[in-house]
Amino acid sequence: MNKTNLELKHLCFDFRRVRAVLKEIGARKEATKNQTDYFFEIPSKTARMKLRIEGKKQLLVYYERPDFTKASSTVSKVKLYDVKDDELFDFLKETLGVKAVVQKRREVWRKANTVFHIDNVKSVGGIFEIELQKKGKITSSDKKRFKDYQNKLLPYLGRVIRSSNVDLVPARSK
Repeated sequence: MNKTNLELKHLCFDFRRVRAVLKEIGARKEATKNQTDYFFEIPSKTARMKLRIEGKKQLLVYYERPDFTKASSTVSKVKLYDVKDDELFDFLKETLGVKAVVQKRREVWRKANTVFHIDNVKSVGGIFEIELQKKGKITSSDKKRFKDYQNKLLPYLGRVIRSSNVDLVPARSK
């Protein structure tokens, strides 16, 4: 599946206030998940590829996006592949190499096509992410809605995380 996201990621030190704002804007908590993301070495500065393992489910995720900037939504192109092959991880690990492993406990909140992630990332801490997800083109009304959510949440968020979670965790020893 291919999709386009508007997204932004921040450090967060007080999820209690963020949850209150999410409830205020009408978002609903969908789930709490334990996820492990294995990021692979690929020859790109703006793209990343990871295998997300969540229980018995495996999802291969490839995405391209520039670094996040303060007070600005970022467009990313995402390709998802539902993995049914238990040998794929070993194949990717051997052929590409694992750059880093990101382990997190994630709360998933949603309002329409916008997903809010409240993450506790091992060896990093609290991270909050807004993701407006579209299968088609991002419109000006999508950008306005995203900006409205962001403005309501910004007082309770820390600095923007410019890159990806993989860039925050210690590199995996080779």
